[in-house]
Amino acid sequence: MKTQLLTVRTLFKATSMLALLIIFGCSTEEAASVTTVNPEAKEISDLISSLSYDANTMLNVKNTGGAPKQRTVTKTKNTQTSPDKGNYSACEEKFYTLEANFDDVAILRPTNGIIWPGALVYGNQDMLDGMPNPITLDRSPVTLRIDLPGIGEEGTLVVDDPRNSNIQSSIDNALEWWNANAYEEGYVNASNSSYQANTFYSSKQLSLDVGLNVEWANGSVASQLEYESSTTKRVAAMVYKQVFYTVTMDTPKTPASVFGVDVTYNDVDSTIDSDTPPAYINSVSYGRIIMFRMETTDMRKSIDLDLVLEYATGAANGSGSVNSEYDEVLKKSSITVVTIGGNAEVASEAVNADGFASLKHIITGENAVYSRNNPGVPIAYTVRYLKDNSFAKMGYTTDYKVKDCTPKVFSHANAILDNNITLDVRFRFKYKKRGSNSIDYTNWKKVKKNDAPPAIRPPNGAHDVKVQFEVWDLTWKHMGEYHEGYLYSDKKFEAYCSKRNVIGICTEVKVRRD
Repeated sequence: MKTQLLTVRTLFKATSMLALLIIFGCSTEEAASVTTVNPEAKEISDLISSLSYDANTMLNVKNTGGAPKQRTVTKTKNTQTSPDKGNYSACEEKFYTLEANFDDVAILRPTNGIIWPGALVYGNQDMLDGMPNPITLDRSPVTLRIDLPGIGEEGTLVVDDPRNSNIQSSIDNALEWWNANAYEEGYVNASNSSYQANTFYSSKQLSLDVGLNVEWANGSVASQLEYESSTTKRVAAMVYKQVFYTVTMDTPKTPASVFGVDVTYNDVDSTIDSDTPPAYINSVSYGRIIMFRMETTDMRKSIDLDLVLEYATGAANGSGSVNSEYDEVLKKSSITVVTIGGNAEVASEAVNADGFASLKHIITGENAVYSRNNPGVPIAYTVRYLKDNSFAKMGYTTDYKVKDCTPKVFSHANAILDNNITLDVRFRFKYKKRGSNSIDYTNWKKVKKNDAPPAIRPPNGAHDVKVQFEVWDLTWKHMGEYHEGYLYSDKKFEAYCSKRNVIGICTEVKVRRD
């Protein structure tokens, strides 16, 4: 009986344990089901898919014919400056409208933990200043990919709790693996470099032309994009974007798949609408941004300053005579190199450029290759809409003018003398020489009675011009003087009898201007 009792007890225990396993096994499966599937996922996806908005209108996208930017001349005006010491400038002013669209946003201000791969943001007009507002609903796990060569499956990151700190830690771990393994195996990841160069005509114009929209910047970065027009100097800039690697988020299978399992339809409905559609940071590029800012006193408009910068950095080379001109410009220039680094901090220093590729060392070498000691920083990001995974493109516009002035030497009109008296008369110019206050004179021009009125003109560049007259009465005597300054049009003068005696004889002669 004792042995039988033990068997029954053993059977009872085994049966009880099996029952518990079944109960808890079912509970675990049910829990797993609950934690991986949002019961309102379809309703949330339908809600987001039903949002009605025009992203192009919301983000001011411009009609540029498919090109990144379009420049249009809206008006042309010809003017000339007032002469100064015999010189003046003939100017042509062209008024431009520049329209540009961007789907790649440069990071030019502190991101405050908002910009990271996979972050949810509002895809409305608040994005236009380069800093979208975050959506703070709970998230589902996110999958990211780092495009470093040789990283293999270690470059695919699954982050269970997507938030800035966790994302950055996962990226750091992947980079450290690459540093310790792929790098040692001979993989080298030189940066993917691109550059844009242009001449400053206004702060916003230049910023749009080189892809560093001043509307995305603040503080120290914005100050480097400041510009004041000047007649004594010209300014140009060249921007290198060197991308070491890019971290990209996998495209969501459905709009709802980015949200945590506990996020309800009401949570989403109260957070977004057609004026605040949801979007996500699709990718973040890491590397560095280098800007060369050149100021020169060489005012020759025949030389494009952006080409001079391309020459100095080694991006392009010209012919012998052209290179010689570029060297002359560099001698009259000051160049500042601005490096935009971590959290949009700025480091700047003056550099010297004295010939072809003299600045190339700044953009090449070890600093242009990703490594443990040169990891790069976030420099740009892209955004996609959660509704349809389309890229968010942002449009900007600015008006500016380009004033192209050519130095000229003032060319005077004529002075004409009609002699209506019986005595000989002569006239000449007293003037100051071009560009100075030195006084000089022209030769006298004699005019007899009944001579055809002769015309004479001052030398080109003469200023502070006076017309002097003399009459022959046994000797040459002063007759009068007219201060013309500049002769913009022909001036006619007449020598005439101003007084007669009772018998009609001329007793006084003068000169007058018609």
